[in-house]
Amino acid sequence: MDSNASDPADLSVYSKPATFFGLLDQELSRAGVPAGLLPGRYLYGGLPPEFPFLPCSVDGYPAIGHLTLSEAGPAADAYRAVLDRIDPDFRYDLGILIEKLEFEHDEWVTCTRDLDWYSQDTIFFSLT
Repeated sequence: MDSNASDPADLSVYSKPATFFGLLDQELSRAGVPAGLLPGRYLYGGLPPEFPFLPCSVDGYPAIGHLTLSEAGPAADAYRAVLDRIDPDFRYDLGILIEKLEFEHDEWVTCTRDLDWYSQDTIFFSLT
């Protein structure tokens, strides 16, 4: 996880991330989280459309994704609202994701309010 030009932060280590996040998406969807906020959408969503074309690897990894910082807070809020209604096996990892999204969103809010030169607006994800 890397907010535009920041130091990268590890989310976690998964033996089969596509399987885990696919199941997490199902859990969150079942609990009422809108499709546009599901982690699979942004973790595997590729680069923003304004980026030049970059060929992807043959086996799908590294997978690149992105989420705008303006969406990070609403995503974290949606996950927190349903945390007690999803399978307990997903709660710990979802809690970590919530914390990281909240941190990045709060930093974005503070920097855009207090720094006139600040223009970062995207979190990038690389699943390797």
